[in-house]
Amino acid sequence: MPVDAVRHANPEEIPVIDIADLLAGDQYARVSVSEDIVRAAEKTGFFYVVNHDVPQSLVNDLMRLATSFFALDEVDKLKLGLANSACFRGYLPLDSTGSDPKLRRYLEAFQIGEEHKPEGYYESMMYGPNQWPEKPSELRSVMSAYHREMDALADQLQRAFALGIGFEEEFFLQFYKKPLNQLRLLHYPPQPEHQDEGVIGAQAHTDAASFTILLQDQKGGLEVETPSGEWVVATPLEGSFVVNIGDFLRNWTNGNFLSVKHRVINNSQADRYSVPYFLDPDLSAIVEPIDFFTSANNPPRYEPVHVGKYLCERFDSIWPRKRS
Repeated sequence: MPVDAVRHANPEEIPVIDIADLLAGDQYARVSVSEDIVRAAEKTGFFYVVNHDVPQSLVNDLMRLATSFFALDEVDKLKLGLANSACFRGYLPLDSTGSDPKLRRYLEAFQIGEEHKPEGYYESMMYGPNQWPEKPSELRSVMSAYHREMDALADQLQRAFALGIGFEEEFFLQFYKKPLNQLRLLHYPPQPEHQDEGVIGAQAHTDAASFTILLQDQKGGLEVETPSGEWVVATPLEGSFVVNIGDFLRNWTNGNFLSVKHRVINNSQADRYSVPYFLDPDLSAIVEPIDFFTSANNPPRYEPVHVGKYLCERFDSIWPRKRS
């Protein structure tokens, strides 16, 4: 989809935050980093984290295996198609539609999530077994190890959000006893030379999550809408993750944290790979503005949202799944 060229974001628009002290510093240092994180969540909704302790060797292995998986024949990948899963696990083929039927997302994806035992209607749509390919044989172990690293990093960021606000650091953890926590491999091939107006890498959207931790390769393509309405490029930064606030944290903070639109435009004429990790609360959780962020002069701006109902309806509207 043709779009106007955009400039690269400056550090005020997508700040870089060193979280080494969040992981190993004293309480004063941890609070200081947490306040930087909350400031970014309030001003931009996007930030980079560096010195995060996730092994670079694991990151390299994951990107290598993602490349190998997406290079498989289409017939082999479709054996793991989302249409074979009752809980949205597996492969999504190239050139599918999303929430806007006028646009075709020029990407393919492979998705896993927590394998909790489902209880009740909504969990039966979201929890269940992942699908895994026979080749590359290492993908299951490496992707699972990376998922555990993201779980640990997300836990630290949850604590940072709480500390930076001034809450007890475990405050947000109460909503994550049985979380979904999806991990998705994404491949954006070069867009066709004679693309039509309906083709885009990933259309502009906000994330239906508390927040997302994104690993992107060095090709670029991620663009973010600033609070002023301008689109800017989230330039790849070696050794970093991009973190963006999702709709649930926006609602909890009554709009104090920004969940901003972002998109992917792959104009590099090269294959692009990225790996987002989506942190979602328990499906039984109700997300509504926390009293701390409301007052007589600032009433709740968002209605209560039942996480399971919201996610199931959203996923069911855009993705295939196996029906019982």
